[in-house]
Amino acid sequence: MKIAAPRLRAQLDPATPVDVEDEERLLELGLEDVDLSDLEAEHVEIGGCRLTRCKLAGSDLEKLIVVDTELTQCDLANSRWSDAALTRVAITGSRMIGFAAPGANLQHVTIRDTVLDFASFRFAKFVRAEVTDCRLQSADFVSADLTGAVFRGCDLSGVEFSQVKAAKAVFVDCVWEGAKGLASLAGATVAASSPIDTLSFTSAVTAAAGITLAHPDDLV
Repeated sequence: MKIAAPRLRAQLDPATPVDVEDEERLLELGLEDVDLSDLEAEHVEIGGCRLTRCKLAGSDLEKLIVVDTELTQCDLANSRWSDAALTRVAITGSRMIGFAAPGANLQHVTIRDTVLDFASFRFAKFVRAEVTDCRLQSADFVSADLTGAVFRGCDLSGVEFSQVKAAKAVFVDCVWEGAKGLASLAGATVAASSPIDTLSFTSAVTAAAGITLAHPDDLV
């Protein structure tokens, strides 16, 4: 699956906004070390921007639109982006613990080297998205559409997959310990180069089904 990269100008106008209003548009800007923690706004559009080491922790941005944008080493912890639309967005090396994006739509989105423990993507739609080398311990994907998602080298320990749509979703070399709702992954492809990862997935599936794996000697 090919993911389109953000389309950015080589030179962006530097900006240091201290607040953002409803329906405001941030276009073709370079933001570095900007603190917008706890920002609350609706229908904001961010397009053609590069955000580096920016703080959006605790932000509440309903119906946010993000297009052709890179976020690097940003803090999005405990943010809530309800019904957000992300298109050609690259997130790298960021902190997204407790991030919530219920009903979000992700098209051509990559998330790499990012911590997403306890993140929630309930009812979100992953049209084309790749999550690589991320930690998602106890994340929540209940009722999400993962049919266009690829997870590579991710820690999915304790993740909740109940009622997801996962036909054509791909999981490569992931950790599955304690993952729940795995019966909903029907139609997905799970690949593991390590026998340990294969055993991890098998154990998680059997545990979810209430099946106990045992050695014959244990039954004597």
